[in-house]
Amino acid sequence: MKNQLIVKILNNIADILELQEVPFKPIAYRRAAQSIESLSEDIADVYERGELEEISGVGRNIAEKIAEIIETGKLKYYERLKREIKIDVEGLNNIPNLGPKKIKALYNILRVKNVEDLEKALREQKVRRLPGFGEKTELLLLQGIEALQKRPSRFLYLHAIPIVEMVKKNLARYDFVKRVEVAGSYRRGKETVGDLDFLVVSSQPAMVMDVFTKMKDVTEVLAKGGTKSSIRLSNGMQVDLRVVQENEFGSALLYFIGSKEHNIELRKIALKKGLTLSEYGLFSLKTKKKIAGKSQEEVYQKLGLRFIEPELRENKGEIYAARQGKLPTLVTAKDIKGVFHNHTTWSDGHNSHLEMAQKAEELGFKFMSFNDHFGHVGITNQLTEKRLGKYLQEIEKVQKKVGIRVFNGVEIDILKDGSLPLSASKLSKLDVVIASVHVALTMKEKEMTKRVCHALNKYPINILGHPFDRILQEREAIALNLDKVFETAQKHNIFLEANSSPKRMDLPGESIKAGLEAGCKFALSTDAHHLSHLPYYFLGVNMARRGWLEQKHLLNCWSLGKIEKALQK
Repeated sequence: MKNQLIVKILNNIADILELQEVPFKPIAYRRAAQSIESLSEDIADVYERGELEEISGVGRNIAEKIAEIIETGKLKYYERLKREIKIDVEGLNNIPNLGPKKIKALYNILRVKNVEDLEKALREQKVRRLPGFGEKTELLLLQGIEALQKRPSRFLYLHAIPIVEMVKKNLARYDFVKRVEVAGSYRRGKETVGDLDFLVVSSQPAMVMDVFTKMKDVTEVLAKGGTKSSIRLSNGMQVDLRVVQENEFGSALLYFIGSKEHNIELRKIALKKGLTLSEYGLFSLKTKKKIAGKSQEEVYQKLGLRFIEPELRENKGEIYAARQGKLPTLVTAKDIKGVFHNHTTWSDGHNSHLEMAQKAEELGFKFMSFNDHFGHVGITNQLTEKRLGKYLQEIEKVQKKVGIRVFNGVEIDILKDGSLPLSASKLSKLDVVIASVHVALTMKEKEMTKRVCHALNKYPINILGHPFDRILQEREAIALNLDKVFETAQKHNIFLEANSSPKRMDLPGESIKAGLEAGCKFALSTDAHHLSHLPYYFLGVNMARRGWLEQKHLLNCWSLGKIEKALQK
């Protein structure tokens, strides 16, 4: 799997070219990187089919460079650029809040070439004196370095998908593999994944181990045994495999899906019933006879519980609910009738309104909303009052060309004082108003909560966008008193967003559950900036399921008439 390696190299090339003040090319490399990052398959498969240039933003020149990385694992052009620039862009790019302009200023004035140089300059308080930095930026950069040093090696859920498919495909093609399933946090739908755990049913475990440890992307065999093996892939991910017997597959899957806390509670229940539960099955303590183990359903049934979906297995009340027959009927991808929060070329998106609407129709959606940026988010080409009229006219034209309901709207900035940069009267005329925090992210909890609640209290907002404003593995969540935010949103019938963007996944499942318990309702969005992002709504479904949501709690599952009524200001 070289997808993320290629994305990293292309983005670093863009940064180096920007440092060298080369015009236009950085944008091309970033666009190609963004498209590749959105792929849900191994780019090597795309290359083998001869379809690299069919990826959005990938022309002949970049396609040749991608091919070189796939074939050799590196790129001569990139190595040459690194020698020319004399700055460790690759290392510095891992630090949040540090872009090409700041890297260039740090080098020009303080001769900062790498993370070590930067940390030294920060601790000596030299950075705060630079134009455009200041004491606050200095503190943020230092915190970023410290967080980077402590950060565990995890992967976005989206980036794990092609690896899961690759392993399954490699194993399932053999007759001696009767069944293969993935377990762990991936199966529970968590936003990030540490490593991957696979279970296989086979009567020939030695042959399974040979196939597994010799897959094409394996860089290191960490362990190889009769029924257990561990490998490391080229992207650094560890993958573990166990071969189990068919009559213990259910108990093994239950054990390896987890979570640890959920499993501990199940074992306690078993002990109270005179049983013992392990990965090998559910056994009688007295007779040692196996009671269950072939399926998960069988194990739960023998413990006196309803089947609990993997996304709920966090020991957060699901066992009590299962015992009482009060488990939720979780929302599924099939229940989603459409998606909110999509961007186009009218702000920072890559496709037109019509292209996005046609893709949504192709996916089987009944509706979608357009919410291009309005405000001071810092992007180029954000909407203004002057452009808003033509923007709405364009959406109206698109509505006549497609067979789905197209809602107009904006994603508007919640400014530092809690105001919005468009009057309430004008906002009330839009179909879908999404308000989000984008700037001044380091405010203390009390001030940030007051800021967000002021906006929710004073303006006709439909959806609170990505409430935490986090970027997974890059930027921490803003400080919020969620209880107060949930109370305010519930009071004004404002929906909380389940943002499906792979790097956001915001609100996360546990916070959705807290919001649900506070009486809130939710709206699932894609926050799509490209056609290829629209199918990622399933990531939002993962979060919704982890948050115990049923159809009645999620706006996207309602009838069109009910949605329109709910959106009325």
